[in-house]
Amino acid sequence: MWARIVDGKIVQTISNPKPLTINNVQYPSSIFTSAWTDEERKVLSILPYEYVGSWVDDMFYTSSESNPIIEENKVVITRIKKARDIDQIKITMKNHVNSILKNYLEQTDWIIIREQDNSTAKPTDLAKWRDDLRIKAKALETSIDSKSDVADLEEITMFTQEMQDAGKIASEFYDWPKNPRESI
Repeated sequence: MWARIVDGKIVQTISNPKPLTINNVQYPSSIFTSAWTDEERKVLSILPYEYVGSWVDDMFYTSSESNPIIEENKVVITRIKKARDIDQIKITMKNHVNSILKNYLEQTDWIIIREQDNSTAKPTDLAKWRDDLRIKAKALETSIDSKSDVADLEEITMFTQEMQDAGKIASEFYDWPKNPRESI
């Protein structure tokens, strides 16, 4: 991405290479490829954009961008990370826990219905699993409620790619009881 600068102000933002006419001279789109250097574009008052910081938009943070700052050889935009409201994060996390719990319980809701319909006792291993799931969900909600800052909440859900590749459970958030009827 580039900016065309005139009198110390950005007059045009160029996100994709395209032909330009500057001072009645037509320039091909190739001025934005490796055929031209940043120094050659600078002669035409075209500077590259540089983003400082990283873009985040997740459960824990939002990002914003500063206004562009024109420097000698580039235009700099700083990305600023800001923590979301902790109470809203907790609500989102607990809703996620309840969604996971619901999905697991739905797998065996039929045993509850069957028991109510014709008094066929539910298998003890599945009944225990359903109880364990509810205990896990309650423990997660208690853990979520006990956290006082965003970094602590992040730790609950931390699950790095390295841990996943190694087949390890990174945190309590992902370590749900396994269905006893599923093969491992």
